[in-house]
Amino acid sequence: MDSDQLCRAKCPAMGRRNLHTREQQRDMAIAAAELILVREGIDDLSMRKVAQAIGYTVGNLYLLFQNQDDLLAALNERTADAIYLYLRDAIEPLQDPRDKLGAMARGYIEFAIRNPHRWRLMFEHRLPEEMKPRPTADARIRRLFELVEATLALLEPRQKPEARRLRATTYWSGVHGICSLAVSGKLSWGGRSGDYALYCEEMIAAFFGPAKSRRRS
Repeated sequence: MDSDQLCRAKCPAMGRRNLHTREQQRDMAIAAAELILVREGIDDLSMRKVAQAIGYTVGNLYLLFQNQDDLLAALNERTADAIYLYLRDAIEPLQDPRDKLGAMARGYIEFAIRNPHRWRLMFEHRLPEEMKPRPTADARIRRLFELVEATLALLEPRQKPEARRLRATTYWSGVHGICSLAVSGKLSWGGRSGDYALYCEEMIAAFFGPAKSRRRS
């Protein structure tokens, strides 16, 4: 099944021209781009393929997006939303802030391993210098860090906001580093190939001290 058939199979409303609003067309294009990215990778993603998949012309796509970079930026926002929801759901049933930090770290890496093309695009794609960053993109990244900061506030309630933000950024940079190694299959040099959860626990212990023994109920 080629990209066109795949997108039409998963998005049956696609291809019916003049039946969609501008916003619907944007959503269709982003969804189609995501499917092509997941199946074929970034090198084979093009405006032409996206246009064919949704049944519109390439010219119509350029009425919705400035260029392919603009489309990829919108796709990255969609991925950031997906990561946020994935992490939020992972910590929702938990009470202990250390458990939440661990669940967020593991969840982030799990998402990246399951969606390597989407995850890589978020960090490898760069807008041309003449294009300004999308304000909505910054807001989405900030929301991810605020989730970490809110958890740190439970663990270290006396810490000042500025110090907490620095600590959250530093901690999450470590998580991202473990994630990069896990996605690229290069954790094996540590002697525990693929055991990213163990590395996350070690990092939490290094940042926040060893976990206190918990009383049995």
